[in-house]
Amino acid sequence: MEPNAIRSGLRGDLRGAWRFARATARRDTWARETALQALKAAVAAVLAWFIASQVLALPQPYLAPWAALIAVRPTVHWSALTGLRQMAAVAMGVVVAVAAVAVTPGRELALAVCVPVALLLSHWPRLDDQGLYVPFTALFMVALDNVDGPYVLARLVETALGAGVGIGLNLLLVPPGRVRAVGTRLHREAAATAGLLREVAAALRSGRDRTEDGDWSARAKALETRGADTAAALDRARNSLRLNPQSTADEYAVLDRCRAALEHHRRVGNAAKALADLLDGRTRRAMPDTALDPACRRACAAALEAAADAHERQVAHLIQHRGDDAPPAPADASPLEALESRAHDGAAGPAVSELRATVLAAVRRLFHELAA
Repeated sequence: MEPNAIRSGLRGDLRGAWRFARATARRDTWARETALQALKAAVAAVLAWFIASQVLALPQPYLAPWAALIAVRPTVHWSALTGLRQMAAVAMGVVVAVAAVAVTPGRELALAVCVPVALLLSHWPRLDDQGLYVPFTALFMVALDNVDGPYVLARLVETALGAGVGIGLNLLLVPPGRVRAVGTRLHREAAATAGLLREVAAALRSGRDRTEDGDWSARAKALETRGADTAAALDRARNSLRLNPQSTADEYAVLDRCRAALEHHRRVGNAAKALADLLDGRTRRAMPDTALDPACRRACAAALEAAADAHERQVAHLIQHRGDDAPPAPADASPLEALESRAHDGAAGPAVSELRATVLAAVRRLFHELAA
């Protein structure tokens, strides 16, 4: 790897860490939720260890804090599933270890028998990401010669204890909810798409070449990827309300509105990407200077600016409205009409008219998605 690539990667990591640290100070951010979950996991691990070692006096209760740590997941529903899956995985590992020791004469042979069986069982889809603890438990129990009755019971008790502590703490101490964070993220995504449209508009209005303003097509592609991440965040937010004692009907309604806003944003984002590809690729470079004359560029720029303003208004309305609010003002159609008149100018020649018609079709699609 080149030294410059290493330095660039390190700088990117440091910038990401700094952004994460700054975001933890703001409400309704993923960074703050992650930091809070980390603190809850630490509290759960310490509490599980204290109960297992001091209150119940279990021998070597290493599984208790581990189970508690793993059970503190980003949602209460996920915590419950994780706890149940982990208890099942540990129980299966205990059974495999005890059976392997019972049917083989030595520890080495017991390991040779239990490890492949436990690994096969770990791939059971019902265990999901907790399947790893089947071979983990079996291997350690056989290696440490902890397959006697008291040790077996202790492993099961401490796993159930740790999972219960992790689930209970996640349920009772600031249950994770991601509803408002999704709304904040959607506002930010809409502003980013609108910002790209305004940047393209400013370049068209001034007559600058696209290379002076960065790669619009790549920016649009990145925004599309971020939209997919926002959709995943919306799914996680809905899942965070399941089994959550603090969830309300209003929060479900907010998520429904966020879903509608996301669908609107996706359609507009796809139309914006088509425009960025058109004006930032070979089509733009192949256009003669007369294809987008100053009047045509001004009309196109005004249309993009009107679309950007309308998109931000529409997303904000879809997220916040309660059903009786007046709809936001639609995008100003006069720039689109001006662009249509320039595109239909018969004196421009067939080649130029075709190129202008291509740009007009992309802008029309953008306005159509805004009105949908």
